[in-house]
Amino acid sequence: MKTKKFVLIICFCLLSCFCLNNIPSVYADQSYVAGSPEYARVKSANVKLYRTATEVEDYSNYYFYIPETYFVELLSYENENFFSARYMDIYGYVKISDVQCVSGVPINPFASKISFRVFLPSGIELRSTPSQSDGLNTLSTINFLETNLQYYGSISGEEAIIYKGTDWYFCKYTKGGSEQNGYVYSVFCDLLTSIPPNTEVLEYVSEPNFQTQSTSGEIKAEENSISSLPSTSQILIIVAICIPCIFLIYLIFRPTRITARSYKETSKKGRKNRKQDYYEYEE
Repeated sequence: MKTKKFVLIICFCLLSCFCLNNIPSVYADQSYVAGSPEYARVKSANVKLYRTATEVEDYSNYYFYIPETYFVELLSYENENFFSARYMDIYGYVKISDVQCVSGVPINPFASKISFRVFLPSGIELRSTPSQSDGLNTLSTINFLETNLQYYGSISGEEAIIYKGTDWYFCKYTKGGSEQNGYVYSVFCDLLTSIPPNTEVLEYVSEPNFQTQSTSGEIKAEENSISSLPSTSQILIIVAICIPCIFLIYLIFRPTRITARSYKETSKKGRKNRKQDYYEYEE
């Protein structure tokens, strides 16, 4: 009997621990707030957003030059020389030496409202690389006087027309609800929106703080912890779990005491009756 009660008590304790570990996860899914994003300002006009975290200085290895005075969002350390980073919706890498980390979040981190126009009557090709000699890199044709083009930055590519320069624009072309990212030769474009310098003042820091940017497993573990709740909520949850457990334990022990007491009284009465019977037998 004692063994059965002990097993029941252990089961209730395990049930209580399980409830305490799982109730906060519902709350955390609704209220968890990730750490603030980390940003860095580009130091000069020739800071590249790289495609790979290597120092291959060829236009095949970077997207474009990031507009000077603007920012990239830092995602993590990729290696000792590069950050994994984002500029608008383009993900890539920046050299650690090319950017200056800041404290806080800029209001306008990206030059996001810059556009231009195509003025070549026959239209121009949107290409996957800043090169015209590669006949397999054409993504689509952009019509004459098209302005639905979002500018990200420029890049030095192939000189498509001799003596006309090597400047290409990396852009997003939207047509019929679909979007394509690629390059257009700048010689056939005009009306590029003037890019004003970003004059926001933020405190410079030596390195980003990635401590709050946990992996999904770490975030989930934090959410499942009761310590992530406010102290008032913790107390209410503990009370709500403990009261039923205490009541159940009481119900387990209370009948035992009554039974034990009844058994003692019955045993005494039985011995007394046997003793009386014994004396009666002697008489």
